[in-house]
Amino acid sequence: MRLALGLAAFGGGIWLLVESVEGLVRTLRAWALAAGLSGVLLGALVLSLDVESTAAGIAATLDDLPGTALGTSIGASIFLVTVGLGVAALVAPFAVRPPAALLAVAAIATALAIALAADGRLSRVDGAILLAAFLPLAAAVFLRRRGHEPPRTEATPLPRLLVPRIAGGVAGLVIGAELLVFGTRRVVSQLGLSETVFGLLVVAAAVSFEEIVLEALPAFRGFPELSVGNALGTLVFLLTGSLGAIVLVRPIDVPATVVHYHLPALAVTALLAGALLARGRLGRPEGALLVAAYALYAAGALAA
Repeated sequence: MRLALGLAAFGGGIWLLVESVEGLVRTLRAWALAAGLSGVLLGALVLSLDVESTAAGIAATLDDLPGTALGTSIGASIFLVTVGLGVAALVAPFAVRPPAALLAVAAIATALAIALAADGRLSRVDGAILLAAFLPLAAAVFLRRRGHEPPRTEATPLPRLLVPRIAGGVAGLVIGAELLVFGTRRVVSQLGLSETVFGLLVVAAAVSFEEIVLEALPAFRGFPELSVGNALGTLVFLLTGSLGAIVLVRPIDVPATVVHYHLPALAVTALLAGALLARGRLGRPEGALLVAAYALYAAGALAA
C-alpha cells in the first residue's frame, strides 16, 4: 500500500509539474501579446529554463534528497544527450551540423558543472558562478531570436483571470514538486533503493521524458536543426541556470558515487554526443550507439 501510494505521488507530481509549466507558458504568452511583448520569445524562454526540473530540484534539496536534486540536472543532462538524441535519430535519421559556437558553449557548460561538483560540494558560491555563466547565454538567445519575431499587426486583449492563472500555475509547480519528493522518499524506502541511483536514473528520466518528444518530433517532421538546438540548449540551461538556482537555494553535498561515476559519465556521454554531431549526421547506427551508451551507464549505476 505504501509503495502504491509512493508511485502514485511520484507519477502525479511529474504530471502536475508538466501541466503547470504548460499552463504558465500559455498564460504568459497571452499576457505578453496583450502587453505588446514577444509571446513566442517569452514562451521559449520559460521552456528553455526547464522550470519543472528546477522546481523539482529545489524541492528535493530542501528535503535533503541530494541524489534527486542532482538527477534533475546532471542525470537529466545525461539522459538528454543519449536517449533524447538517440531516439530522434532512430525515428528519423538526419544530417545537420550544429554551429561550432553552440557545441563549444555546451562543452563549456558541461566542463564548468563537472569542475564545480568534483570537490564533493556545490556551494552557494558555485551556484552564483553557474548562474553568472547562464545569464550571458540567455541574453544571447534572447537577442538572436528577437530579430526573427514577426511584426505585431493588432492589439490582443488582456487574458481574463490573469493573476489567478499565474498563481494557479505556481501553486501547481510547488505541489507537484512536493508530491515528487514525497513519492521518491516512499519508493526508495519501500524498495530499499539508493536515493542517489533513483534520483540520477528514474527522476532524471521522468523529468526529461517530455524532451524526447521535443527532440524526436521536429526530426520526424523534417526540422532536425530544432531537435539538435533543443538538446544542446536545454543541456546548457540544466547545467548552469537550473543547477545554479538549486544550489543557490541550498548547497548540496555531492555523493561520492556521483563524483566518481556519474560526473565522468556526463563527460563521456557529452563528448560522444558532441563528436557525433560534429560529423554532421546522426543515422540509426549513431542513434543506437547513444541509446546503448545510456543503457551501459544505467547498468553501471545499478551495479555500483
